[in-house]
Amino acid sequence: MAPEIVKKEDLIFPHEQPPHLSNEPHFRRVWQHYREHTFRLKFAQLIDGEGVTQADADAFNRFVGMNGSPAFNIYIMARAGKMDHMKDDQGFQATMRVLAAMGFDTMEFTIKSSKPLEEQFWEQFDGMYELTETEMKSDLELFVTDPNNRSKVEALIASRQAQLD
Repeated sequence: MAPEIVKKEDLIFPHEQPPHLSNEPHFRRVWQHYREHTFRLKFAQLIDGEGVTQADADAFNRFVGMNGSPAFNIYIMARAGKMDHMKDDQGFQATMRVLAAMGFDTMEFTIKSSKPLEEQFWEQFDGMYELTETEMKSDLELFVTDPNNRSKVEALIASRQAQLD
């Protein structure tokens, strides 16, 4: 490698890399549920800690759709200036304030990647909150409430662990 092209601070050594998450579809679905569960917890902590007003929290809920799976595509596109008509929208403004209070105002998104914007958001979320498979396993009973489904997920995680060992 040419030192003038690749700088030392841009290199990541193998022991510094975060653990690789499985691309197996069932695992990814559980992982997304864990992400959303963690996001809801952090959001609730922000409201309880009075980091945002209740009006902003309600507007954020409506804008992002916290009743189901939260969707951040419109927020990301509006923040990137792709939806100029949203800049004066109350829901968008409340979402900007709430996510800034959560520390997400530093996130960067690129349209030059084949990775969907929503997936870019969630990957940065994983890094910000340092989500791990071990933590997911310990929180499993909080977001997978059906015992039958929980045993299936535990078996899925155990089979993945056996593959890694």
